[in-house]
Amino acid sequence: MKFKHLLLAVTLTCAALPATTLAFIKPLRVVAPTLMPGVACPLPDICIDDLARLADAQALYREGYAKAASAVGPFRQSPRVVFCSTQACADTFGLGRRAAEAIGNFGTVVAPRGWQAFYVAHELIHHRQAEMLGNIAVATQPGWLIEGMAYALSGDPRHPLGEPFEQWRSQFEAWYAGVGASGLWASAREVR
Repeated sequence: MKFKHLLLAVTLTCAALPATTLAFIKPLRVVAPTLMPGVACPLPDICIDDLARLADAQALYREGYAKAASAVGPFRQSPRVVFCSTQACADTFGLGRRAAEAIGNFGTVVAPRGWQAFYVAHELIHHRQAEMLGNIAVATQPGWLIEGMAYALSGDPRHPLGEPFEQWRSQFEAWYAGVGASGLWASAREVR
């Protein structure tokens, strides 16, 4: 009898874990964005909270994708991007004041103020980093490599950035000048 109760408890816990994770860890909601109120995924790689803005989102996706792929190489899979046209949508994904956020290679969320190609490219560069280096490496590698790369190669027009981001961008640019595009990923794997 105890075995049946234990088995039932384990089964219920395993069944509830994904829903619990989505409920309490907002960024992970990008894994299943259509579970969030008002968000639809009319295309495999684009989700949005306002279908009237789909054409704008598609144009930003294409431009950001092209810029990122040109800078860091082709993607293994087309990244999914959730475009939030309202702050309420962005808050659903836990963005707070951020313009956008990549959740490893699971997906990206773009807040209303992030609807610019350089923000999309920046986050897609993070997606590519996760593909090439792994999600854990992206979270643990030095800021100058991870954020510096995204700021330097996304075409971010803001100069200077606030610190430490401007310093990280400069440090990455100096390192990148020595390794070049062809040595980017092999050299990045060696950084500690």
